Amino acid sequence: MLFVQKNQICGLAIMYNNQMKLNKKILKNLNKEKINFITIDGITCSGKSLFANLLKKDLKKRSINTLILNKDLFLFTRNKRIKISKNLNKKVFNQNNLHYDLSELKLLLNFLNGKNKKKTLTLENLYNRKTGKNDLKLKFKFSKKRLIIFEGIYVNEDIKFITKPILKILIIEKVYESLSRKIARIRDKKISIQSVVTEFINIHLQSFKKYLIQNDFDNTFTDINRNFVIIKKGKIKQLFYINQFLTKHLY
Repeated sequence: MLFVQKNQICGLAIMYNNQMKLNKKILKNLNKEKINFITIDGITCSGKSLFANLLKKDLKKRSINTLILNKDLFLFTRNKRIKISKNLNKKVFNQNNLHYDLSELKLLLNFLNGKNKKKTLTLENLYNRKTGKNDLKLKFKFSKKRLIIFEGIYVNEDIKFITKPILKILIIEKVYESLSRKIARIRDKKISIQSVVTEFINIHLQSFKKYLIQNDFDNTFTDINRNFVIIKKGKIKQLFYINQFLTKHLY
């Protein structure tokens, strides 16, 4: 069984056969001086960021230059997202288009993919998880020999134009666990618990369900008490969780 323990960076270690294939693929392509991408996807609050950081630490031990790109950097402002959510009817929308500045994201992905002659790229007004505001300014440097771990929802839609080798990972999570964490992240009274739940059900779950059906993944992991265990047919299991939840709670 392959796993990542919360307090011990031993999961994703190369001692397990399934992950051997993952790491060998990375190393092989890095030796060819290609920029490679690992995408980490999953429903909101499923543990993508935690998984990405554990993977980066594991790869760092093998002297692999790695950059984690968090897609939430490209969220629109909270006020804009709240306004969008309040004005939507029950039609199923693509959350990726609704909540993210995809033009800025594509600009950065092209830069990291070597499609720009500049050595550095500075982006402003990025979303800051610590403050909940779009007050972050970051400078990115291009490196010819580096692995990009791109984590967030709908990330496989965002990298379709990239021709470099990509390894796609899906994190499975029970919907009630995900929703509970999302509610716990509410910062203030600008948005109510009911509004969060409504958006989660009517926008996020339906949009992500459609996305799952249209995309495939190389590896799937499930989160068991913040331990990540590799499983088979994880996509099917995640669709089952979503359908089960929507059957009970869809407004």
